[in-house]
Amino acid sequence: MLTVADISGVYVLPPTPCLPDAGGWEAVDSVDLDETARMTDWLIKPGVTGLGLFGTTGEGHSLLWTEKLRCAETVVEAAAGRVQIFGGVTALGTREVIHQMRGLRDVGVEGALVGLPLWQTPTIENAVGFFADLSAAVPDMAVMVYSNSWYFKFDFPLEFWSGLVDSAPTVVAAKVTHGFRNYREEVEATAGWINMIPGDPGIFIAWGLIGSAIDAVWSTQAALGPEPVVALLAAIRSGDAELVEEIIADFRAVPSYFPPGAMANRDHTDDFARYNTQVAKWRLNASGLIAAGPVRPPYTDLPESWKRQVELEVEGFAALRAKYAADAVEPVGLRD
Repeated sequence: MLTVADISGVYVLPPTPCLPDAGGWEAVDSVDLDETARMTDWLIKPGVTGLGLFGTTGEGHSLLWTEKLRCAETVVEAAAGRVQIFGGVTALGTREVIHQMRGLRDVGVEGALVGLPLWQTPTIENAVGFFADLSAAVPDMAVMVYSNSWYFKFDFPLEFWSGLVDSAPTVVAAKVTHGFRNYREEVEATAGWINMIPGDPGIFIAWGLIGSAIDAVWSTQAALGPEPVVALLAAIRSGDAELVEEIIADFRAVPSYFPPGAMANRDHTDDFARYNTQVAKWRLNASGLIAAGPVRPPYTDLPESWKRQVELEVEGFAALRAKYAADAVEPVGLRD
């Protein structure tokens, strides 16, 4: 089983490719398994550590359980042990989450990417208890907390993380998406137990807070080509502040994928919270790198202003990737 010592490197959160004619509500077998296998191999080669399936950008909310299972089997086979694989299992209740964890574990998925149940607003007690139950029910599967405060109606306070350290031993990582106001304190409170993994663009904030102590990052943008993110983490780990700042400046020069004002409130009222899934599909299809296919219902709408902005991002990131793919970037795995 994966432990916190194994959590290191770049974790890419890719889309789940959809067959060209399977984007409607009537589809029962929508996953393009051939493209999934090709995508898996393509993402792994630049030196990433892991893949995170079936999150927001992976349409975990819109896939049937049977589709998840077949897709996971395909990724496990294509990865052939080269990377860690986490599978999203967020659901409305604990029993369904456990059912999916066990199913994914049985086909070779090593870890579960789990958000809080979505129906009620969680209390600290039932949020900690939820993850404690997962540890008790599936003690041989690592858990990565999906700490998205927008979607899960929870601020993920320090008491929550301390509670997990005490009660949920299989929680080894967190996909940090709840903000960085208390990030330094969270890292200190979970040291040696939970790796608090920053992602794009939070990596830049985390660098300013804890510097080269960062040894793992997650990224959805890396589905456009992992090389720049691999280079960034390698620079962070080297402690070369000048190089890190140079790479960050290169990232900041790439246009954002969302229009001005889309994240003004930093909560569920922002347009980002409405179009996150659609953007992931549009950017990959626009890039021509992954045939992501149509978005699964109900999240199928994307304004033209967003499409134009995504296309600017894709163009800018292609130039960024060309720069770093040309360099001999060494794979980013565990520290020596």
